[in-house]
Amino acid sequence: MTKEEIKAKAGEALAEAKSKIQELDAKKDGLSAELKEEFMEKVEVLKAKKDALEAKIDALQDDADDSWEEIKDILADSLKSFKEGFTNLGRLFD
Repeated sequence: MTKEEIKAKAGEALAEAKSKIQELDAKKDGLSAELKEEFMEKVEVLKAKKDALEAKIDALQDDADDSWEEIKDILADSLKSFKEGFTNLGRLFD
């Protein structure tokens, strides 16, 4: 995977994470007070992960090519983490 492909994939992942957080946030009003609290805690964790990924990518953007392998690994881990986090959030609405 090239730098540009990694950048594009990272950008897509971040945009998708932001969109999904907003989508779920709009639905939270239908939850009970207890579930809203749990929802907010889980959303804060996801937001922190998203922010950390953004910061890491920004910090490594101008680094040497070997850093891009690190970003690729971070991106893969982040995508997995986001997927799991959104799955857990979605369960609150079942």
